[in-house]
Amino acid sequence: MEMTDFLSLIKKKRGTIASLVFIFLILASILTIIQPIKYGSSAQVLVIQNFANADPYQASKSTEYLSNILAKVVYSNSFFENVLSSGYFVDKNYFGKTVKDQMKAWSKTVSAKAINDSGIISLAVYHTDRAQAESIAQAIIYTLQTKHGLYHGNGSNVSIKIIDEPITSNYPVKPNLILNLGLALVLGLLFSLVYIYLLPEEKYSFRLIPKSTKKPVEPIRQFAMPAPDFEAAESDVQEKEIEYDNDDLDIHEEIARQGNMKNIFGRHDFND
Repeated sequence: MEMTDFLSLIKKKRGTIASLVFIFLILASILTIIQPIKYGSSAQVLVIQNFANADPYQASKSTEYLSNILAKVVYSNSFFENVLSSGYFVDKNYFGKTVKDQMKAWSKTVSAKAINDSGIISLAVYHTDRAQAESIAQAIIYTLQTKHGLYHGNGSNVSIKIIDEPITSNYPVKPNLILNLGLALVLGLLFSLVYIYLLPEEKYSFRLIPKSTKKPVEPIRQFAMPAPDFEAAESDVQEKEIEYDNDDLDIHEEIARQGNMKNIFGRHDFND
């Protein structure tokens, strides 16, 4: 299919495209509404290694490797238990009772990512309670500073420094309605274009509102009325008057001839 044909097909199938995009937007809105509202707390820490007479390149690679290891350790069950026992009053009941439920909820609550080869670990915590989100972020930083030696073999040569203290949002940051609707709009457009490309026949057209089959109402035509012919009407009236007068005269002549004329009250005239 050539580009001109496809563009004409898009113009012809714009109702189908609009309907499919609208469905994607509705689904994204529903999925956004049913998700729990969460606050966010973010922080950054720096991994530092102390090497005597070490090659700078090797030291940089070692720090990058260690920061990646510690970022992955944050998701482990061991680290989760250390966070709960850190003394920051993290609510354990929020994460469920079984280990499987706890790890699933923990992976949705925390986010840890090493930034390239800088040795910086970016942390983010999402929770339905704003105070809990900040407490968990502080507990994670405290655990990294005090328990990092459990996850590597460099001992005291490694230290964790806080770059950015936990900053907690005043308003919910999840779910992101604008982001979700934007993704739904893009996916809806892509899906609708593929749909009309693969199924261009009219029988596969999809419209939420069917086309109207009513014919347009024709405007009422105004017909010019002929002007009245006053002269013809006047001549008819005159002819009727003439006919009436002639008939009236004939009646009076007949009564006078008979000599039996009465007045309007049905009585004989006084001259009789």
